[in-house]
Amino acid sequence: MSAANSLNITNWLMPKYWGMWLFLGFLRLATLLPLSWIQFLGSLLGSLLYRLVPSRRRIARINIKQAYPDYSEEQVEQLIKSSFKNMGISVFDMAIAWWASRNYLRARCSVEGLEHLETALAKGHGVILLTGHFSTLEIGGILMALYTPLQAIYKKAHNPMFDTFMRHYRSKHLERVTVNSNVRGFIKGLHDGLATWYAPDQDFSVQDIVFTPFLGGRASTLTSTARMAEITHAPVVPFYPIRLENGKGYKLMILPALENFPNGDKQNDGARINKAIEDMVYTNPTQYAWIHKRFKTQAEGKPSIY
Repeated sequence: MSAANSLNITNWLMPKYWGMWLFLGFLRLATLLPLSWIQFLGSLLGSLLYRLVPSRRRIARINIKQAYPDYSEEQVEQLIKSSFKNMGISVFDMAIAWWASRNYLRARCSVEGLEHLETALAKGHGVILLTGHFSTLEIGGILMALYTPLQAIYKKAHNPMFDTFMRHYRSKHLERVTVNSNVRGFIKGLHDGLATWYAPDQDFSVQDIVFTPFLGGRASTLTSTARMAEITHAPVVPFYPIRLENGKGYKLMILPALENFPNGDKQNDGARINKAIEDMVYTNPTQYAWIHKRFKTQAEGKPSIY
């Protein structure tokens, strides 16, 4: 595993970063608590966010109503609240991912379907580990690195201090951390035989996209997943992490590689990627990030659902 990037804290001592220092310090202290207590604190944070950010609550409601058209108002509201609680816990999960030891993580993680990853890696072309934006996304990648050397594709954070810390602590566990704009880095990691953690279920309006079904609507869908698989011959293996209740830890669910993918049809390939992620969401809906404007970009002439 490559050495972590050096973290020069003197770059972040100006007063405008003091709030971030307090936030990170609190999270670091929280990791000393039992996991059940940490999850309780996260649930409280999520409940607070539910009340403080009505705009995100509204987005979640629109997304959930589209995905579950038969849900009653009570069921929709229950899923929104559960989702927010899990998003709150994810903040503390991030702290665990950054600061916990590998022994701590391994003792609290189980995995199902590891043979699917091993079979795909044995082909020698690397693996695209396909997942979605669940509230377990951060810790899920760190946990996956317990079982295979891992490259992570990530989007830079807006706050430069947070971005630096995120990259530094991810690098402690991961073989490589590659920004999503670095296509050559993505391809090189696969050519070098690495499993590559990739979550394309966001709205990327300015990139090469097609519109395909997803969670009851039609979503702008990146064609890059199929393109990377075609260039590198890397199998696409879906996986998603589950946060277990009552501090019982986490479980990685690894599914069989997509067969006959890609097939050269952008529309069909995009639909298959969305279907794979959609199946994960419907299996574990309370831990999905419903607050994202996934359907912001619409086909020409169609109004925004938001």
